[in-house]
Amino acid sequence: MRRILPVVAVTATLPLVLGTAAVAADDSGDVSVVNTETVQAKLDATGAVKEARVYEQLALTGHGTTTISNPVSTSGLRNLDGFGSFRVEDGRLVTQVDVDGEKRLRTVSDFDGDLPLGVDIRYSLDGKTVAPGDVVGRSGLLEVHYTITNLTSREDEVTFDDGRGGTGTATATTVVPMIGQLVTTLPSTFTDVQSGEAGIAGDGRGGTRLTFQMTLFPPIGAPTAEFGYTAQITKGVVPAASLTSMPVSPLEYPSFKGGSASYASGAESGVDLTTGAITINDNLLRLHDGAAELLAGIEQLNDGAGTLRDGLALEAAPGAGDLAAGLNDKLLPGSRTLADGLNGQIVPGARDLSAGLVGQLAPGAKSLAEGLNDKLAPGAASLAEGLTDVAAPGAAALAKGLNDSAAPGAVELAAGAAALDTGLASARLKAPALIAGLTQVDEGLAKIDKGLADLSTQIGGLPTKAQPLRDGIARMRAGIGSTAAPAPGQQPTLLYAVNAMRTQLGTASSTATSTVTSIGELKLGVTDPTAGLAAFTAMLPAGAQASYTAGLGRVAGGLDQLSDGMTTSATQLGTAAATLALVQCGLSSASLPACDPAKPGLLEGLGGLDAGIGQLATTVVDSVQGGVGTSSDTAEDGTLRGGVNSVRAGVGQIQGGGGELVAGLGRLGDGASKLSTGAGRLSTGLADAASGSQDLADGLAGAATGAAAISDGLGTAAAGSTKVSDGLGSAASGSQRLLAGLQSAATGSRTLSSGIGTAASGSSTLAAGIQRAADGSEQLADGLGTAAGAAPQLVDGAQQLSDEGTSKLVESGATTAAKFGTGYAVLAAGAARTAEEGMAYGAPEGATGATAYSIEIAGADGSGATNAGKGVAALALFAAAAVAGTVLRRRSA
Repeated sequence: MRRILPVVAVTATLPLVLGTAAVAADDSGDVSVVNTETVQAKLDATGAVKEARVYEQLALTGHGTTTISNPVSTSGLRNLDGFGSFRVEDGRLVTQVDVDGEKRLRTVSDFDGDLPLGVDIRYSLDGKTVAPGDVVGRSGLLEVHYTITNLTSREDEVTFDDGRGGTGTATATTVVPMIGQLVTTLPSTFTDVQSGEAGIAGDGRGGTRLTFQMTLFPPIGAPTAEFGYTAQITKGVVPAASLTSMPVSPLEYPSFKGGSASYASGAESGVDLTTGAITINDNLLRLHDGAAELLAGIEQLNDGAGTLRDGLALEAAPGAGDLAAGLNDKLLPGSRTLADGLNGQIVPGARDLSAGLVGQLAPGAKSLAEGLNDKLAPGAASLAEGLTDVAAPGAAALAKGLNDSAAPGAVELAAGAAALDTGLASARLKAPALIAGLTQVDEGLAKIDKGLADLSTQIGGLPTKAQPLRDGIARMRAGIGSTAAPAPGQQPTLLYAVNAMRTQLGTASSTATSTVTSIGELKLGVTDPTAGLAAFTAMLPAGAQASYTAGLGRVAGGLDQLSDGMTTSATQLGTAAATLALVQCGLSSASLPACDPAKPGLLEGLGGLDAGIGQLATTVVDSVQGGVGTSSDTAEDGTLRGGVNSVRAGVGQIQGGGGELVAGLGRLGDGASKLSTGAGRLSTGLADAASGSQDLADGLAGAATGAAAISDGLGTAAAGSTKVSDGLGSAASGSQRLLAGLQSAATGSRTLSSGIGTAASGSSTLAAGIQRAADGSEQLADGLGTAAGAAPQLVDGAQQLSDEGTSKLVESGATTAAKFGTGYAVLAAGAARTAEEGMAYGAPEGATGATAYSIEIAGADGSGATNAGKGVAALALFAAAAVAGTVLRRRSA
């Protein structure tokens, strides 16, 4: 059988309910009215109603005249204070009363309504269901099962705060809240009495007294209570039972006021928990989004770092090494050899050639021409005379010298000049390729510099990409907040909600502890023979004093049970407050003095994470950007861009020297070309001279043939000498231009060698810098790879914490808010129904009223008689009403 919650005995506590402040209702003077209704019903042994009546009592206090209009049952209406009749109008007892101190009006009439309680009783003997009469006279194991039902149940829609900023609704069972107790006394022939729900005591005469308490309203109790007992019987009977009950307001009745407040507090705590959990969950989702953005940025940065690493390690570093090797091992030595050759050999030779042509050969040729024209021709006659003796042998010797020496030398000079012209032409053709190659090198260096600038710019964006994560952490830290109360219009933080709940639980524990003390004082108010309710025992009829005294004992026992329960509640509330303190320390180790500072909470951990992310981003950016450098750096700064800038400067110098080299080679080529032409002409002239000399020799040899031939030969020689003079003058001029071109080429070769040396040095610096960049990019790629591998855990962790933690916490809070909110709404609805429907007929306007139910359940003993104690309960209730009136008057006084 189901256990039910223990409550304070109804009979003893009735005066406490009826003794509330009454409202005056008078025509003149000041008269207060309290209306009590007592419904007395008789049931048979199965719980079926046999008859019922209602006792009405009006307790008037004060001075003056008042007219009473009291709703009553008019069937069988009788005056219990005399034989006078009452005027009844529209179901109301109407009478005018003069009051001077205290006055009572009592009536009784048939109860023509429906009892709010349904009673059903089942009997079984040795496991078989039997009728009550079948128990009489028999022996065996008797089981009696009572089912008491609150018949005022109905389904109502109630509303509550859902904790999400809105209102929840639920369909719930509401009743007019009823409490009560059922008492039965088993005779001495009932042994081995067992019950899981009853308070069991002896009756002082060998019998066993069973008391069952009932709380017939949810959520503290239930609309239906089931209980019973078993006993071994001999010569069996069915004992009678008494059931007393009354409607109460769970929000005001002392025994349930604390429980109702607990439901209200639980609903508020559920709302606070839901609100705080929603705030945390929103911040976690923001953290998840920020971590996802960071992950995307890290993955992009990781891809870029990998590309940079591959470009530096696989292309830029080897290319820079090859460039440095080519400049240092090949181009630099070649440029130095070229400069040495131009300055040490070609320029001095060209200088000597120019000096010989200008200083000797050209003047000699001029003198020859002058001699031939001015002297030789006029002296031809004289020559002819001496040809035979002198000229012929001289001509032969001249022919021999011209053919054997001068003519071959002129041919060799022409061939050398032609070779020089060809070599210089070849040099002029190859020099632009060198300049173009240097331009490509400069363009490549410009691309490397741009890539390094892009790397510096991209790595500088790392703090910006990490900012969403830091913003998410900041929002989560703000959601946790502090224990300070939120400003008007702001959402409460989680720490504030947890701290408030912990404080409320601590207050509730203290209140429960104080309530235990108050219950002790209340018990004294019941049992004290001088000042408590026990003092009214002597005012009761003699037959009711024992029952009233026993009722007070049950009240004292109930108060002891209530005190024990309240003590347990205080302990449990204190434990809950201590548990929330641990939760609060887990959120922030600085939120309570009792927290261990050596164990940082979630708030401190988030602060450390935020600082670490900021330091990581700043360190990576500073390290990489410092190694890359700026556009104004040089090799002395030790940065990548400084090395590139130095190499580009060297390449620029080489390009400048290359331009001068091309120009010098052009000028040298022009001089060589003219030299080749002059040498060719000289060779031709000398050949002609050789031929002429031969002719001269022949002519001189044949001088005998005629002087005219000699004269013609001398004319021819004069003309040839003029040509020779002109050719030698041109050669002298070309040699001077050749010398100037070679000197320019020598100067350019020095500049070229110096520029290539600078380029070689810069290329070495570039190679070393690119290698350091490759090493740094490898570390950067590894670090970003690690970050990219770890970042998804942050994203997944935030999502998992939301899915498995705060989301469920939100649902738990919403469930708690709904559970306790619905429970409190049901209690509030019951309190409202008690105010509207709690009385069987109602009280006069302006009066305070209450209704109690006294139900006698008949037994069965074979004689047809009912329990000898019938009617005693009604007298006890009337006595209690009298006590209530006395208490009310004393309070009014």
